[in-house]
Amino acid sequence: MQDYAFGTAGAFKLPAGVEAFGADCSILSRTTEEHYTNTQALMQQVLQLAHERGMQFAMGFEFGVLPPEFFSLQDGQSGFYWPGEANMIPDPTHPLSIQLLYAAIDNILETYKGVDWIWLWLNEHSFMGVDPARALQQPSFRAIYDQNISLFANEGADEKTKFIGVWSLQYLRLAKEYLQRKAPDVKLMLGGWGGGNQLPLLLKGLNKGLPKDIAFSCLNPDLGKSPQPAFLAEISKNRVVMAIPWLEGDHQLWHYQPRVQLMKEHVQLAGRQGLQGVAAIHWRTKETAFTLRSFARFAKDAGDLAALPALYFEYLTETCGPLAAHTLTPFFVEMDTLACQRGSLSPEYYAYTPQWGALNLQERARMQKLIVNLESLLQKVREPAYRRELEWFRSTFRFELLLDETGRCLEPAYRLRAKYLQSGGKPVDPAALQSARQQFEKAPVEQLFKTFAAKQQSRGELGILSSLNQKLWTEYLSLQTFLQKMN
Repeated sequence: MQDYAFGTAGAFKLPAGVEAFGADCSILSRTTEEHYTNTQALMQQVLQLAHERGMQFAMGFEFGVLPPEFFSLQDGQSGFYWPGEANMIPDPTHPLSIQLLYAAIDNILETYKGVDWIWLWLNEHSFMGVDPARALQQPSFRAIYDQNISLFANEGADEKTKFIGVWSLQYLRLAKEYLQRKAPDVKLMLGGWGGGNQLPLLLKGLNKGLPKDIAFSCLNPDLGKSPQPAFLAEISKNRVVMAIPWLEGDHQLWHYQPRVQLMKEHVQLAGRQGLQGVAAIHWRTKETAFTLRSFARFAKDAGDLAALPALYFEYLTETCGPLAAHTLTPFFVEMDTLACQRGSLSPEYYAYTPQWGALNLQERARMQKLIVNLESLLQKVREPAYRRELEWFRSTFRFELLLDETGRCLEPAYRLRAKYLQSGGKPVDPAALQSARQQFEKAPVEQLFKTFAAKQQSRGELGILSSLNQKLWTEYLSLQTFLQKMN
């Protein structure tokens, strides 16, 4: 952390002796055992807080996904993993698979006394690398497959879909039977990803083959931009079904993502479909606060007719004051309605590229106009609480402009380095090198980092600041080294 750019390490107030940023249960643990104990203690507190508020608590895991340590514990001959599988998918009829499933459930039941739900999640990569023909050479699973394949013979279902359908069905049946014996008061829920060839393709078949007291839940497709599938309405007639809207997409975690209109549409759709509930997924807290509040509002009353301008006016009046609400409401409504930021990428689970944060001319102009209005308001508003929020918004949108500008300045050097490496180290064009250096020197990286560091109001933002240092700053230094060597 001492290598963080432009003194931004100073934004992190770490406990004595700690050199890394993270959850206290991780950074304060000295051994692996302490790490697990402290993490479980944190989640035990979550369970207690939920129950104190009349809320139910669910804990779960991805079924059929095992720690890599188990690869070395099986003999390779027993059929625990099917041969030739890229993802080492376990056979759910093998005694070791069953034992490990039961052990995971037991661990939850013993660690989280009073847990209400076991939530089994379909691994989003479960369809990758599957070779049904080879896996079906295993007689015990072949018998189950033949008995249940007709459940998944719907339109559009290929062999991999049918295979994963039966594979999932077996795991869920095992879990249900075990819970019925071990903890009959604990309910079982299925969850999974909603896009592409993932959970939605399986739900109709699973609905036919599973007991009706197993609840279904599914993330909304397209990182939450698209609504839940229409066929959930039919399934919800005979079992509990929950849609899971996204408060933010995970491909833009360096950006402000207004999604109030989406929350209204998706939650109200769930009401019309007769779904028994909705859940919400997010990573950050400060940035998604109003989206979460809007989600809760419409979840409580799906018939609420409040329009988007009224929602934002109420929110901005409360947080930034009445004067700001009159000025800013049209900007926030426009951002939310047009979803103008959803095209700007910052998928921090990947390595940084200069395309992160790229804005078109219209988006830049809209952002600049918004910042001008925020600065004008800051000259008029005196209440400290209102000013704090206005300054946070100004820094948030300034950072997005600076991220776009920084990427534009780094891109020539980035492309030049890629061309140099792809050519096997052939000499670069002197004019192109000079131009890349000139653009590189214009990158407002110091202003970018200091702008973001100055707006910290949550640990989530500290996480992004850490990510900025690890990804953008290290890439900047790498490009700087490349340009220096190209003499």
